[in-house]
Amino acid sequence: MGSVTPKPRQKTPDHIDQLDTARLPGYIPQSTQPETRRSHSHKQLFLYFYLLCLITIHPFYMDGTQFLGTQGWANILAQNTAATKVHNLLSNIPPGTDRHNKTEKIVVKQAIEHIVNQMSLDQKIGQMLMIQFVGPTFSLPLSTMINQYYIGSVLLFSANGNIENKSQLTELTQQMQQDSKQNNAGLPVSIAIDQEGGAVDRLRQLDGTRPAEAVLGASNDPNKAREAGQQDARNLSSYGITLNLAPVVDVDSQPDSELHRDQRTYGETPAIVTSMANAYLQGLQQSGKVVGTLKHFPGLGSVVVDPHFGIPSLTRTQNELENIDWKPYRDLIHTGRVHAIMVTHELVPAIENTLPSSLSPTIVHHILRDEMGFKGVIMTDSLTMTGITSYYTPSQAAVLAIKAGSDMIMGTSTPDEVATTIASIKQAINTGILTQNRIDMSVRRILFLKYQMGLLPMLKHQFMHYTH
Repeated sequence: MGSVTPKPRQKTPDHIDQLDTARLPGYIPQSTQPETRRSHSHKQLFLYFYLLCLITIHPFYMDGTQFLGTQGWANILAQNTAATKVHNLLSNIPPGTDRHNKTEKIVVKQAIEHIVNQMSLDQKIGQMLMIQFVGPTFSLPLSTMINQYYIGSVLLFSANGNIENKSQLTELTQQMQQDSKQNNAGLPVSIAIDQEGGAVDRLRQLDGTRPAEAVLGASNDPNKAREAGQQDARNLSSYGITLNLAPVVDVDSQPDSELHRDQRTYGETPAIVTSMANAYLQGLQQSGKVVGTLKHFPGLGSVVVDPHFGIPSLTRTQNELENIDWKPYRDLIHTGRVHAIMVTHELVPAIENTLPSSLSPTIVHHILRDEMGFKGVIMTDSLTMTGITSYYTPSQAAVLAIKAGSDMIMGTSTPDEVATTIASIKQAINTGILTQNRIDMSVRRILFLKYQMGLLPMLKHQFMHYTH
């Protein structure tokens, strides 16, 4: 079948913004926030004075761990410098011993191994989490998640109020990077966004509209997809965004699906999807500043249920999966341009009928990692979606996702949620469900991905010094 551009349907802003990532509760757009009262009663003033005294005196009667808490107040109020005393993991990386026949990739991986060997378990687990947050500024909860829990990745989402204008967005990402490098053992954060074009265009109010994948696919012109990737790279890198959760490589075969109606796929055949996605990745990644992400493995092209609201069932036969849904992944992985793949939440009865795909070792590790030979970062879609939360808590799902083979876990949005997730992962290590070696494998892939984003330029310098 040829590539057919489906007719667009009218969208509300809420519907469009909620695509691919669940909006967090608690954010109210500025225009709808109630006006703050300016006057205070005597009782309120007395309460404020009491709380001030309590905060000031209380640290002297408790140990530092208790006072820290998940919001890290001691670091703010007592000017605790423990975070800034963390050893910078990117300093003093020793060169290898054999200078003969060393490629850049080998030298960089040796440097990454040195970094991983110096990291604490908390630092390693933090690198595996991709968080969300509410609001347009570098708030205390965001600072706590990055600096106290060593978070490795942050997802920007317009419906959470993260994006207001160009200067605000640039300042926000710069603040995140500055604090992470100073207090997160020198490691930068990767900053991600869903910038597909069409209905899922997070920057449309800043940079204008971008063409939908279906529009590009209907042109059957890879040059247009390559140009779209180049433009997205320019826009994203100008704001300090390094990871694009695109392109969508689902093969469109269900006219009732959300993906079809929102024009989010390149077309109806694996050939057109592969050709256009390959060109888009070329354009997006050629600058070395932004990396793309294939999604949604194992495939949403033939399902009707949206994993935001339920658990889809991908009822293809294994032969159909191999020749339709998985063919773009296999072909694109073989090009060497794929550095990250997102796994969605659905049942695949032909392969796994008990666990959602994102939590299935058979689908994630055996098929995607072993059979397809993918060596890069595997990430989950948000664990806050109904396709997961109907059955598991986010922290339970995080453990299962890592056990299944995922490297990057998406969805936590508060310091308390981060703390709970980290505690669950550490408990799984203590009980033998997970191993530290399994964690190390993911961290190596994540750090190499950051190198591919241009976030670890000192490793490039390491290679140049090493070979000269």
